[in-house]
Amino acid sequence: MITRQFTLQQGPAYPFEREYDLNKILYFDIETTGFSAESTYLYLIGCAYYRDSSFHILQWFSEDIREEGELLAAFFEFLRSYEVLVHYNGTGFDIPYLQRKIKLLGLDYSFDHVVSLDIYKRLTPYKKLFQLKNFKLKTIEKFLGIRRQDMLDGGDLIQVYQSYLGKKHYEELWKKRNPGLSLPALSEAEQLLQLLLLHNSDDIQGLVRLSPILYYADLFEKPIRIQETYIRDREFVICFEITADLPVRITYGNGFAHLDAFGNTANLTISVYEGELKYFYSNYKDYYYLPAEDYAIHKSIASYVDKDYRKKATPSNCYTRKQGIFAPQHEPLITPCFKMNHADKLSFLEIHTDFLLQEENLERYVVHMLQNLLSS
Repeated sequence: MITRQFTLQQGPAYPFEREYDLNKILYFDIETTGFSAESTYLYLIGCAYYRDSSFHILQWFSEDIREEGELLAAFFEFLRSYEVLVHYNGTGFDIPYLQRKIKLLGLDYSFDHVVSLDIYKRLTPYKKLFQLKNFKLKTIEKFLGIRRQDMLDGGDLIQVYQSYLGKKHYEELWKKRNPGLSLPALSEAEQLLQLLLLHNSDDIQGLVRLSPILYYADLFEKPIRIQETYIRDREFVICFEITADLPVRITYGNGFAHLDAFGNTANLTISVYEGELKYFYSNYKDYYYLPAEDYAIHKSIASYVDKDYRKKATPSNCYTRKQGIFAPQHEPLITPCFKMNHADKLSFLEIHTDFLLQEENLERYVVHMLQNLLSS
């Protein structure tokens, strides 16, 4: 087994220390010859960790398929000192693969003592914001402007590793048959080894460097602070500060709202309705509808109206009318709620001076509209 270690020049530009001890976080990624632990081999595990004010990479590489147990032992012994395991879709592949290998080899190791932080799973609810062709690690790296030296993918590496094993075996035989001779400074097997180690180290470095992608989840999950609001051209614009530092600008919208966010600020632009809407009373049995006036009045007042000019209210006509500027809401979050028709699922809130001064309600409304952007 080969062990390789070196220091990274750049650490994660994301404040993990807000929730975890940086010294207890371990990034990891594995390389195998396929997806099934029963019929393939584990040949490389790479990690990144923080120590002495720097981030370091540590790799364990199997020079022989019979070294899987040794590889697993080295990794899990190292993992004992850590509490948080960071990975990219490790929940879907890396962790289940290692758990199965442990069982197959009869080893006594587990992930039970660590918190699993899967960046891929963490971002899954927000995929549509990025408008990317896929959500592979390399695609996210490209989105963030991260460049890598390695140009191979996991499928290519299977053949590279098989070639490595063959070349290494051949070179060992050659050395035995030619004891007085030596191979080139960098033999064919060693060249292949460098490719394998480079791919894994680039994956690990990419995993560390793409940590700021988590800020996009924070945009929806952390508190916000309203900075400014205004109406322009039938649009309600809310400018707010976010608990994030988005490295790449995102713009995303649906038929009701559009989000533009970068750094620690964001603008939510909402299409408004200007005109007349209706406020529907829920206790319609207590009201009469006045057809000539086209609104409902309470029975306590309706006694003064001639019976020929009133009729019992129904859910669909028990309303009063209101002129104003209104913003949509997808559930009755801010009251009073206005609608065009009683059966409409979409309701509206009135944009008036008092509402614009209610910062807590504005924040609730922004969160509500952001969540709708994700679900629409």
